[in-house]
Amino acid sequence: MAMNALKWVALAMLAILGTMSSGAAQSPPPLTVITIATPGQDSNALAYFAQDMGFLKKHGIEAKFIAVHGSGPAIAAAVTGKSVDIGEGGVIDIAEARLHGVPLTLISPSYLYQAAAPATALIVAKSSTIKTAKDLNGKTIGEPSISGPAKVATYKWLQDNGADPDSVKFIELPQPSMAAAVERGTVDAATINEPSLTPSLEENRIIGYPYSAIGKDVELTTWFATEDWVADHPALAAQFVAAMHEAALWANTKSNWPKSGAIVAQYTGLPPETVAHMRRAAYGVMFDVSMMQPFLDAANAQKSLSGHVDARSMISKVALVK
Repeated sequence: MAMNALKWVALAMLAILGTMSSGAAQSPPPLTVITIATPGQDSNALAYFAQDMGFLKKHGIEAKFIAVHGSGPAIAAAVTGKSVDIGEGGVIDIAEARLHGVPLTLISPSYLYQAAAPATALIVAKSSTIKTAKDLNGKTIGEPSISGPAKVATYKWLQDNGADPDSVKFIELPQPSMAAAVERGTVDAATINEPSLTPSLEENRIIGYPYSAIGKDVELTTWFATEDWVADHPALAAQFVAAMHEAALWANTKSNWPKSGAIVAQYTGLPPETVAHMRRAAYGVMFDVSMMQPFLDAANAQKSLSGHVDARSMISKVALVK
């Protein structure tokens, strides 16, 4: 009996050790912390979705966010200076940086303009006599930046619709003040984005969708890092790409908009009712050069880029590409 008792004790101990060993093997590895810089609006909310819905954690990443509102060059400088690991910025800004020898590379798409559901429009006052692009000859148009993507698109829209864009005066205005500037007549028109677009239509009306002059779908912003960071952290970069891919698929699904809207309101401070009624942003699930090259070519033609840039050359080897 003593031998049997010892035998059972031994077997029990082996079972316990086996359970402990199995449990240890199944324990998730520690998360790797990365610092992410983003402008932090609805069109830049993809990383917030990836964080709150667990896609980053699923792929072994814990994100630390730094919101840098309305400053693409500042984010590029932070990534280049290694104070952040990954940044979000405009395709044109990153292309220009590369033309100046800054080794930035695109790792994952972010905000995608879709002509079928435009979240950017050119507005005039409801009382304005302006009805066509030609009516804007000699007029003043407000833009978020006089050399940025919205201005590039607006210039091409004017050109494609028979206007003389060189006769137009473009001035820089903050997005929140655009609608009032149009209503007062300070500017004759403005290229305005969500979340300001929908509220602006109480006193203004849409006369065109500038980005549609670039293409049906246009990749406007992307996630980027330095080439050195990607080379030093290839697995981590690939994990980030996988997380953002899943987040984009989730965010583009309309049935998820109530949840994603709550996340946008939480991180950006926008009122939930504003998020609920505005046109929601779409996100690229993988890079498509055909959605990037026409935009770069238009910027180059207008001297918003200092030279030609091949879109494919900007994309990292870790990225998902169509």
